[in-house]
Amino acid sequence: MTLIDAYRDDLRELVDRLDERGVFAPGEREAWDEGIDEADHYSTLKHTNESLLESMSGRDGVDEVITEHTNPETKQFV
Repeated sequence: MTLIDAYRDDLRELVDRLDERGVFAPGEREAWDEGIDEADHYSTLKHTNESLLESMSGRDGVDEVITEHTNPETKQFV
């Protein structure tokens, strides 16, 4: 598995968890999935991750998802 594959999988899991919490408005989930699928470089996925977290900031359920799925030692989403 390459670094980009691992990052893409992690980002998809984040989107899945946010979706399970009902964080997304209609159509948002699909747009984030498309962005993840189209990313062709690690830096693009990193930017997508940062954009996702910034745009979802303050919505109900986001903080819980991040807390539950973040490695306490590295502070990285897992």
